[in-house]
Amino acid sequence: MAKGSAHPVPLETSYELYKELVEELMAPIETSMDAHVRYELYLSKLVYLENLLEQCFRTVNGSKSATMNGIEHSFTADDLNTIRRAITSTHSHLRETILEALEQQLSQIGLRNVGI
Repeated sequence: MAKGSAHPVPLETSYELYKELVEELMAPIETSMDAHVRYELYLSKLVYLENLLEQCFRTVNGSKSATMNGIEHSFTADDLNTIRRAITSTHSHLRETILEALEQQLSQIGLRNVGI
């Protein structure tokens, strides 16, 4: 199967979904969940954000912008910066989740406060 043949989401749909989720993309995943579950969710979130970053980059550097009634309906340079910040934030939360899981495992085997 050739790359890119997996029926990509139309740009308009991606943008609309991004606008609906932008606040959640910046927020951490609920800490009441198991560290392993959060780890998997952060990885999925990063994949989504990286794909979104690529679509946004192509739009900002191409000519695929759209406006309706004077309102932007396509990715902008501000969106690109927001997505980059969300990726950085998600990497940070992922790192914290990994450290938390390591600390839990170390405490279970009797090693505490080893200064990770």
